Parts: sequence; structure tokens; C-alpha cells
Amino acid sequence: MTGPDFSWDEDAYAWTARITLPPEAWAAPTEPVPLHYAPEGREEHPLDDAELASATWAVERLPALLGAARRTVHAHAVRTLEPQDQPQDLAAASALDDGVRVDAVYVHPVSRDRVPYVGVAFSCPWDEEHGLGVLLHGTRVVDIGGADTAFLLWIAERDATDPRTGLDEALLGHWDSSPFEYGVMEASEFELRADGRGWSLLANLAGEYVTRFSWRCPDAGVLELRDEDGLVSRHPYVVTTAPVTSVTFEEPVEFGHQYAKSG
Repeated sequence: MTGPDFSWDEDAYAWTARITLPPEAWAAPTEPVPLHYAPEGREEHPLDDAELASATWAVERLPALLGAARRTVHAHAVRTLEPQDQPQDLAAASALDDGVRVDAVYVHPVSRDRVPYVGVAFSCPWDEEHGLGVLLHGTRVVDIGGADTAFLLWIAERDATDPRTGLDEALLGHWDSSPFEYGVMEASEFELRADGRGWSLLANLAGEYVTRFSWRCPDAGVLELRDEDGLVSRHPYVVTTAPVTSVTFEEPVEFGHQYAKSG
């Protein structure tokens, strides 16, 4: 694949290309969107081969990155909009995804394990003032918030240098119970981030409910969750990698004992 054609954008003060997303990619607009390399902390000299390779890597994987971001965007929207701790109606929650579109993509000059950090800014129908931004490291969501979350360099740098103290890196990312919920009318998912924050989502016939929490591993093989009310629960677990990467809990997380890794 030919790499993006960059030129210096004085307004954005960044090297910028215009890219067209595949129509099957989630949140893909019909028009090209700007791809900015190093939106913060870089001078005007042309991109070198390594920087161009990083940008090309991001463009080639954008459909997968957007697919990973979709789950977090959905949970973020449900949690933001749900009225007074009531489950979000399934139809209304599903419709939230349809109104989101990519506005811009940012590739940061920061990497961890040779994988660059990529930010995506979206139009946001439920918060037009602040927009929506997601920062990813591969298919792992690093953070979500206003549109500036996608381009703030310090968020990527913090994650890239984080020693992960007190956390099990094998648990980082998104986990989904649906591959193991045969014939069950509900499913759960959760996401554990490297900054010690996370969320879980329970979906059943009544609707969808999202819980935010902090997490750590006080002992090997033990996941500790602390919800927004300060309630602490501990869940002994085992991670296996065959036939798929999965985690099994002795005590359920959101009513699920077994989850497959999906991001």
C-alpha cells in the first residue's frame, strides 16, 4: 500500500494528509478526513522513513482500530446518557453508534513495543461542543474523552512509559463473554486500561447498564475492582491462550465467569 501523501499544514501546525476510509469501516464518513502526524511537539522538517512507516501502519489498520474503538464509544455513550442509573434501552443505545463519524486521525511520535499511538476524533451527536476522542495503542483503548483526547501527546507519553505497577498486563484490553454465553439471553463485557481505570457493560432484555471502576492486582492471579460507590470485590482468575486468549474468574465479573479477549 502506498503511504499517505503528507504536506505541511500551517493551520494545524502538523504534517497532514487526506485519507479516505473504507466504506465498511465503522464511523467512516463519505468524504476524506485529515491524518495529522505528531499534532504536538514536532517541528516543520519533513517526515523521515520511520515516521512515514508509522503513519502507513496506522492507515492500513484503521478499520481494525475503529472496530476496537466502537465498543468503548458505545459504552461511553450509554454511561453518559443513561437516566438516573437506569439501563439504557437497547434500541436507543444501538442507535448511538450510527450518529458517530470520524473527523480526524492523529498519529503520535510515540510508541510502546514498536506500536505507535493513534488518536481518532469523532463528531459526537450527544456532545457537539466537546466532541469525542479516543486514543489507541494497537486495538487497546488507552483513553476516551473530549476530542482533545485524540491529539494530546502527554496521554500517549504517560501510557508509553507507565511501568504498570500493581497491574497484570495480560488483563489489559477488552474482554467479551458472548463467545461463551451459549443460549443465554444476556452478555457481559469489560475493559481494563493501563491507568487503572475500566468499565463493564451488562446487556440483557431489559437494556444495557455500564459500570465504571478502578482496578489493580493485589496478588498474582487476583483482580480487585472498586466501583464508583467504593465497593471492592476480588476475583481470582486464570488467563489461558488456547484455543483463544481468555480469562476465567472464580467469582463472576458482571455475572460472567469466562471472557474472550477482543481488543
